Amino acid sequence: MWVYIPSFNRNFKRQKGYLEIVIESHWKCGDRPTPGSLGIVVEIECHSFVGNTTLNVKISGANTEEPFLTNIGTPQGDSLSPVLFIIYLEQALKNVRSTLDSPSNTTEAHLPKEIAYADDIDFIGNKPVNVKKIEEILKVHKLKVNVDKTEHTSVRKHSEEWKTSKKVGSLLGSKEDIEHRKHLSNIALNKMEQIWHKADKTKQRTRIKLYNTLVRSVLLYNCGTWALTKTDEEKLDSFHRKQLRRVLGIRYPTKISNKSLYKKCEQTPISLEVLQAKRRLFGHVLRREPSIPANKAMAFMLFDHP
Repeated sequence: MWVYIPSFNRNFKRQKGYLEIVIESHWKCGDRPTPGSLGIVVEIECHSFVGNTTLNVKISGANTEEPFLTNIGTPQGDSLSPVLFIIYLEQALKNVRSTLDSPSNTTEAHLPKEIAYADDIDFIGNKPVNVKKIEEILKVHKLKVNVDKTEHTSVRKHSEEWKTSKKVGSLLGSKEDIEHRKHLSNIALNKMEQIWHKADKTKQRTRIKLYNTLVRSVLLYNCGTWALTKTDEEKLDSFHRKQLRRVLGIRYPTKISNKSLYKKCEQTPISLEVLQAKRRLFGHVLRREPSIPANKAMAFMLFDHP
């Protein structure tokens, strides 16, 4: 299976303004909006937000206090900017979908052609996706694919390379993602070493809250997708307990039983948290439409996989 993951450069400054393109794209999807319709409202709201906007650049040691006028695009960081970009991107993707090859067999029919989260998009197929064709269509819509950030992944039965591919912050391989999460959670834990080291100056409840918010959440990110063996669960629980001992300031030769440690920290084995997350994700998928990618993937593995 081939996965093509394009990355876009958001540059609309060369020709028409960002807002003009979005509104025109909206009109092309259907009839031109009449006064008082949604299209006109959107246009008025957009111009009221970014029309006659001035920006000011602040550089240390330089006199840049005089503002300058900007009438093209929306400033980076503007909460309106990503919303407009997604609206415009969807119109471009409609044209891309119409050009993708139709499924050649039952197996391909169950595979989603596209997986998208905001502007993070994967095009999927049983053969290499026609990248050049996709890039040409996006170029017509003034969307330039960033080649340096674009990924091409081949998911093969006897290949392990795909397991280190990242999707929405998670690595595709369970073991690889667990090690990645451990590493990131340790980084978060080390950033607060002064708090853990001086345990007598911070309340235990406060330290546990900090750990749950800033470290444990990093460790458990997207854990509902993990496929764990019994050995993986034991290693994960051991890693979790090691972090809890640091939070409490318990060091050798001081000892504490696992049961007492969990009780003192008001925690449960982290493997149970992962199990609950998997059940929540499974229930969420079952409640959704059969046409979503997650349900298609399940049907493919359970019923149509050769």
